[in-house]
Formats: sequence, structure tokens, C-alpha cells
Amino acid sequence: MKRLLCICAGLLVLAGSTVRADEETWLNRRARAQLAMDPTLIPKGKGLLFIPAMTSGHREPKFQVLRDGSRVAEAGTGSGVLLDPGQYEVLIGSGTSAQMMRRPFEIQEGHTTLIRPWWAGLIIDVIDETRTSVKEPYELFDAAQENFGVQYGIEEERGEAVNTWLLEPGTYTIVRLGETIATPRRFSVRLMPGELVQRNLVVGSNGQFVGFFPPGYLEEAREAVSRWNSRWELSMSPQFTTTQNTAGEDRASLSFAGQIRNRTRYTGTRHFFDLRFILEEGFTKESGDYLRKSVDEVVIRSTYLMRLGIRLGPYLRGVANTKLFPTNVRFDTPQELMLRDSSGQLIETRSNVTRFTLEPSLYPLHLRQGAGINSQLYQSVPLNVDLRLGVGARQSIYVDSYELSQDRRTATQLSTSTSTGLEALLIMDARLSDYISLDSELDVLIPSARVDTWEFSFENRIRTFLTPFINMDVVLNLERKKPLRRLQSAQQVLLRLVKFI
Repeated sequence: MKRLLCICAGLLVLAGSTVRADEETWLNRRARAQLAMDPTLIPKGKGLLFIPAMTSGHREPKFQVLRDGSRVAEAGTGSGVLLDPGQYEVLIGSGTSAQMMRRPFEIQEGHTTLIRPWWAGLIIDVIDETRTSVKEPYELFDAAQENFGVQYGIEEERGEAVNTWLLEPGTYTIVRLGETIATPRRFSVRLMPGELVQRNLVVGSNGQFVGFFPPGYLEEAREAVSRWNSRWELSMSPQFTTTQNTAGEDRASLSFAGQIRNRTRYTGTRHFFDLRFILEEGFTKESGDYLRKSVDEVVIRSTYLMRLGIRLGPYLRGVANTKLFPTNVRFDTPQELMLRDSSGQLIETRSNVTRFTLEPSLYPLHLRQGAGINSQLYQSVPLNVDLRLGVGARQSIYVDSYELSQDRRTATQLSTSTSTGLEALLIMDARLSDYISLDSELDVLIPSARVDTWEFSFENRIRTFLTPFINMDVVLNLERKKPLRRLQSAQQVLLRLVKFI
């Protein structure tokens, strides 16, 4: 009799707590359809617990199963869990353990217990005014002004997907990271039981939140919303210095670096394409000296991803790197310069040389291609790590290009080289604080088992956001590639004035 009363009580709790879910709002199939597709077979002496997913089990926080206060199982939504018959509690939701929701349920041998959501789901896609996803943070508060945590927008180029909040029905407020709930720049959303709510959080060019709309709102506001979008970024870093010398002439120097970036994207349900164009030029000029080139780089990067799952999918990529202006070397006094071919044979000897072109415009041209599998190794608010494994190729194309010896008396011709092999890319971005970010990319090509044949580039950028329009970049790059086998490095510290278009 006591057991029968417990069963009835459990069924009443489930029935009372399970408000009919608005499954039409879900991105996933209905609860019964998900259960029908679950491959779990119930063995003798076991029962099955099934909690449906509104979006995807990888995008939603995992739930816990408790028995007598102790955790006995943990799983993602949308998958079945085998349990011994008896009384349990399910603990589910976003936030801390104290903020998660719990309900009792019972498992019967040979039967399936389907728990329909009494909670609500919330998806917030952070975008800019061009509808491009941006990795900007926000905080979520409930009606009691309790903080449920921080989330960031996504980086679509890396195959990321927006995480889903699972929350108790009610009203929630979204504010910019670091601001209080009293700020006038806040947005609210009301969540109903069993409903999935989607919102676009729009970030303006000054970093402030300027809009909070359902995805369909912006679509209806325009006649046609293209899956393509493009964004330009202009930045410059000028510097002017003067020195007053008591023992010599006063001197002045001018340095300037400017950068133009364009990012064009196609974002589909399963397909993503990203094309980046970067033009960076800089020069320095001191009193009584020549105008010298400090930065000269043109980069085109393209990436294609197909999303087979939340963390896995194939990729194709291509990179082209060159420069606009020739590279010249100047000699303080006229001297003799010997020119040799790539094998070391003497080609020509020039006399009274004061200026020599080591590399012409647009050369060398460095190309990289690769194809393989992209996977997300680790994903969290402060740190994201992706790994790409596949096959790759490299070409370094030289035309009338030379390498100058250390004594500056011999110039050896550089020849075009190619390499093919396995490639590995490790891509990381980290939020060191609210205003400091670190982006790193390690790109390795393995032509053979001999380590001395491996080619790699290691790019690092630390960015400090001083104001919405000013940031400071510290750049450290290392590389080793054909035909130069030695390690090369480049460092920059730039204070940038940034304007988005």
C-alpha cells in the first residue's frame, strides 16, 4: 500500500509540474519523436529516464540524477539514462547548483519515464549592426537580481554554436558585462514553461547594447535579409617624436601604421564561409634619413566549414600572403656586391652599389591550402580551443628575390619551393580579463617524419581595449618555412584608433 501511494504521489508531482510544453518553438523534434529515435534498450531490472532537448544536448547544460541526495548519473538532454527502479530527483538548469531546478520522479522496471520540460529555454545570439556574430560578453539576471552568469557571442569561423540557457520560467534581464542591473542599457525577456525563446542582442560600434529583438523582427524589417554580410575596419597608429640634443642637432621622427580589414561571411544552417582581406602598411621617417618601410603586408584568408555536429565538421581553407612594395637595402658607402644563384654559383659581380632590391613588389608570394576535420577541443566563457587535422600544401613563390649575407657582400638568389604533407592547426582565444584578450594560432605542416623538415607559423596577439575606439595590440609571430630553414620572428606594439564601417 505504501509503495502504491509513493507511485501515485510521484505521478501527481510529474503531472502537476509538467505544464504542456510549447514544442512548436523548439529547434529540435517534439519530445515523443526524440524518445522514439533514442536507441537505448531497456535491460531486465532497469528503467529508462528520458529528458528531451529543446535545441541540442551539446548546447544545453547537462542534467544530474540524484538518489538520497547523492548523484548517480549525469547526461545531456535528448538522451536516455538507464536507472534501477526507485525514487529519484532530477537536477537541471543553468547557473550554480543552487540555481538549478529539481523535481522528484520514479523509475519502474521495464518502463520509460519521460519528463517534459517545466523549465524554459533561452538562446541569445550576439550580433553587430551588420548582423555579424561577435564574441561580446553579457550577463543574465533574474527578477530577484540574482546573477546567473556570463556568456559570450560565438565565432562562426570556428564552427561554434550559441549555447542554450535552461531557466526557471520568469522574467530575466540582460546587461553588458561589468554593468549593474540598474543600468538604463538593459533588456528584459519573459520566459514561459516549456517554451524556447530566441533573441538577437545587437552591439553598436561603440560597444554598447543597442537592440534586443526576436530573429524574425529584423527579417521582417527588411525586404530580404541576405545570408551574406560584410564589414570593414579601419585602424591607424601615428607617432611623432622630437628630441633636443645638447651636443648635436635637434631631430624629429614620424611613424605611421595603418590597417584596412574586410570580413565577408556566408552563414547558413550547415554551411559557413569566411573571407578576410587585410592590408597593413607603415613607414618611419627621421630627420636627414630616408623614408623607411616598417610594415608591408597583404593577407587574404578563406575558410569553409560544414557543420556535421556541434563540435565536428570538415573544413577547407586557403591563405595568400604578399606585400605591395619592393624591399630595398641601402649601403652607407658604395661597395662591391656578388650575386649568386640558389646553388651558390656566381652570377654577377656589381661595383659601386649603394642601393639593391632584395625583393620586388608582390613577391615573395606565400600560399597555404588545407582540408580536413575541424573539432572543438574545449569551449567555455574564458577559453576556447579548436584543433584542425588534415592534409596541407605550401608554396613560396620567389621572382628576382635574394637573401643578403651577414657581411652584406653577397646576395644569394631564392628559388620557388613547395611542400605537402599532414597539417595541424591549434587555434585558441582567451579572455584574460574584461578588457584583455589573447588570440593564438599554431599552424604546422609535416612533410616527413624528420622534424627539421617541419614548417610552422605561430601567431599571437594580445589586445587591450582602452576605449570602444582605441585599443593596444601586442603582436608576436614566429615562423619557419622554405626556403629559409631558420626561425624568424616579428614583434609589434601598436596603439590603434579603430573605426568600423
